[in-house]
Amino acid sequence: MNLKTKYLYQEFWNFFFLALLIFILLFMTRPLLWLMDLIINHFFTFTTVSKFFLYSILEASPDIIVLSFFTAIIGTIARMNMDREYWIFLISGISGRHILKFFIIFGLIFSFLEFWLCFFVAPSSSYKNRLLVKQARLDEPMKMFRAKSLIKEFPGISIYVNDIRNKNLHGIYISYRQGADSICTITAEKGTIQLNANGYLSLLLKNGSIDTYSIKKSRLILKTLFETYSFLLPYRIVSNLTPQPKPKEMNLFLLLNNALKHSDSTLLLIIFKKTFFVLLPIFYLFIGFYTGIKIRISGYLHILGIGLLLGLLSYFVILAGEGIVHKTGNNYLFLMVPLVFFLLALILRKRSLNVI
Repeated sequence: MNLKTKYLYQEFWNFFFLALLIFILLFMTRPLLWLMDLIINHFFTFTTVSKFFLYSILEASPDIIVLSFFTAIIGTIARMNMDREYWIFLISGISGRHILKFFIIFGLIFSFLEFWLCFFVAPSSSYKNRLLVKQARLDEPMKMFRAKSLIKEFPGISIYVNDIRNKNLHGIYISYRQGADSICTITAEKGTIQLNANGYLSLLLKNGSIDTYSIKKSRLILKTLFETYSFLLPYRIVSNLTPQPKPKEMNLFLLLNNALKHSDSTLLLIIFKKTFFVLLPIFYLFIGFYTGIKIRISGYLHILGIGLLLGLLSYFVILAGEGIVHKTGNNYLFLMVPLVFFLLALILRKRSLNVI
């Protein structure tokens, strides 16, 4: 009897995509809370919200993918065990080791995927998300501008905007006092908010005029037409638009370069953790396979729930390892985490020798 690989593929991917959806929902809870704060306190559009969610998912993708893989392995083997299919394979001459070898291909594929996600995709997404939030704070003054309302948030200046579309101001009227005897009014068809090199906001106005009136003489003394005019606002934002990546935002090459130049314990911990996550699918493959053989429950949802629970428990072991490192300051203590997973795989294998 030959092993039906198409059948195993289908079982694996069914569990994988269900687990993937659930873990995305779990890992997106905290970004959702951040997003609510940003929407309330800063300027966020539909495009920036979409980018924020995409970058947040990609930032958490190493955790989400590897946990979904672990759940899928447990679910596939436990489901075969529940319907006695695993035992039918054994009776037909297909050993458990043969089935395990089939899943080793999956483990290697997911290890390469984790390498790409851990060292390149997740750091880049984390950095882009920080830039997105920073840009939202820069765009915050847009909240000061409301269509068909008189804006007096800027000292000594009154601004009226007829309409606002896609961050563009239309029908702009500006009034301010100049000196002791003059009042200036500016009208423009449209304009945009810009940030100059010194961090001050300015309105880039197009197609308008500047009228200067004398208060004493009660008449117009100067009228200037313009196609483009930059009007500086008394509002300054101090911010670095292109900040340096933080350690967790560095890709593999930046991490290695900085680790060689500086003896930073944070960089070592990040390298240790990412390397462990690259190898984690292999650990999860053996742990999930031997665990699935031992599960004696019925029901598809029960099996899925057990897989999800075991995945989260294993994730808490990783978090506990990070906590110990941060508390003691000894990065090498993180090596206890892969050691725990290795010993767990050995123990489960020993207990399952009679059924593989």
